Amino acid sequence: MLKQSHVVLSVLLLVSTAPAMAATVLTDKNLDQFEAMIPKLQQLEQRPQNKQFNLQQHCDWPRHYRELSAQEKDSNYQAQIEQLVKQHGFTPQQFVELSAKVSWPVLHSVQPMLDVSRQALMFLPAAQREKAELAINQGQQYHQTLSGCLTDDDKTALAKHHDRIMQIAKRLGGVEQILPPGMLNAGGK
Repeated sequence: MLKQSHVVLSVLLLVSTAPAMAATVLTDKNLDQFEAMIPKLQQLEQRPQNKQFNLQQHCDWPRHYRELSAQEKDSNYQAQIEQLVKQHGFTPQQFVELSAKVSWPVLHSVQPMLDVSRQALMFLPAAQREKAELAINQGQQYHQTLSGCLTDDDKTALAKHHDRIMQIAKRLGGVEQILPPGMLNAGGK
């Protein structure tokens, strides 16, 4: 489900419902830096992954980073990601925040599909249904919590960079990477 864009989507777990001061507002410069990382991120994603992270309800990005780090089972992978983000001019905390914000427009655009997918769950076999329901709940929670963390500056930047962000998402697999396996077809597409 989240093969190539797992890092970006895992970082969605880092958001919450109480608005907070944004440390990393999207700019042309940090989007350039983020895009430059994509090929290396995709290489690092060629491994078994922990796809179920717990998202806490707060907008404290350094705390989100610590919480996600504690949930990552592969310390070598964690070290590689940290080294990569530093090479591209970010702190790991900034990368977590930026990744969450870059993923928001795609996550926002798939909310109607997640709703339709939830209605189609009854047609899936029990084991697949359970996994799909967990993924749908997680996607909806990410959207809700991240929406609560976006400042007015973030919203302005997201509107300004919307087309570029959607192109980044397309390179990473877009909507298919967010929906649970089999749900794109079950949702009527």
